[in-house]
Amino acid sequence: MIATALALGALAAPLVAATSYPLKDSWSGDGFIDGWDYPAATYDNTTSGDVFWATSANTSLIYVNDAGRVVLKVDNTSTVAYNEKRYAPELISKTGYAAGTVFVMDAVHLPYGCSVWPSFWTQGTDWPTNGEIDIFEGVNLQTTNQMALHAEGNGCYASDSVTFSGSMQNTNCSTSYNSNEGCSVLDNSTASYGAAFASAGGGVFVAEYAEEWIKIWFITRDSVPSSLSSNATTIDTDDLGTPSAYYPSSTCDIDTYFGDQRMTLDITLCGSWAGTASVLEETCDALVGDATCYTTYVEGTQTTTYANAYFEINYVNVYTNASTSTSSSSSSAASSRSVVQYGAVAGVAAAVIALLI
Repeated sequence: MIATALALGALAAPLVAATSYPLKDSWSGDGFIDGWDYPAATYDNTTSGDVFWATSANTSLIYVNDAGRVVLKVDNTSTVAYNEKRYAPELISKTGYAAGTVFVMDAVHLPYGCSVWPSFWTQGTDWPTNGEIDIFEGVNLQTTNQMALHAEGNGCYASDSVTFSGSMQNTNCSTSYNSNEGCSVLDNSTASYGAAFASAGGGVFVAEYAEEWIKIWFITRDSVPSSLSSNATTIDTDDLGTPSAYYPSSTCDIDTYFGDQRMTLDITLCGSWAGTASVLEETCDALVGDATCYTTYVEGTQTTTYANAYFEINYVNVYTNASTSTSSSSSSAASSRSVVQYGAVAGVAAAVIALLI
């Protein structure tokens, strides 16, 4: 099936998409939270993570720092009793954006650490019917970003016949295949995740969601073009060079598998990917005896464990040529991601990364 899809993609005529997009929404500083909803659920009931979702009412974990950047962080000061959960953030954009949209996140720090599972992703309004785009995602002390698509049913595949700089891990995007790993691509730049991302001054993630393709770029700080800034009124993806990941419609019909997308920013702990013993042990210490991810990392006082478990964001911009977009009608928007293991970090070099803070 995969071979057939790839062969058809190679024979298909090249598709041309509009690459210049006008600014639609820009979220930064004190006005950042205006563009986002908190999840309806009070805890992570979607990936089995050991967190309560933080809101402005129940925590002070979402705020603007003295540098004017938005911080979303895991609670690393409270002592968590056994069978309780730790507070961590999730935000879901109030607006859903149709194909013909570019999502941009500029950050100077991304969450990392043992048991930590952060992501910047988009989800359809009726997951998985309308698909999912993982722009930034990783677990534990993984050293590079993992990108992926997730699509309902069979027929959506990644292609290795197009040019991108990342390393293909899996070509089947179906949510029913391989525990919903998705068609994942690892970025080859170690500056795309963890301590190295922060040491380099951060960078910018860009995702182009078009009818002809979905492309994702990571641009480290010293390579960010002057045209890519918080006050840029347009973006031309032709200026961004080779994407880190590239999913053409020739092997995954975007109109069929994807609908309006809401952006999501979250950090969960442990859960069905980061908390799996074999995944933890790839970059963190092996669990001992009856220990679990929860008892080792979440329970108790974990000041050092979660010292680096935070986003520090300059801005999130959305550029779109789409004629329509949908807005949520209330603050009850919620992630509906399935409780499954996301991806695999096989092939990612194990490393013990020194904490920055």
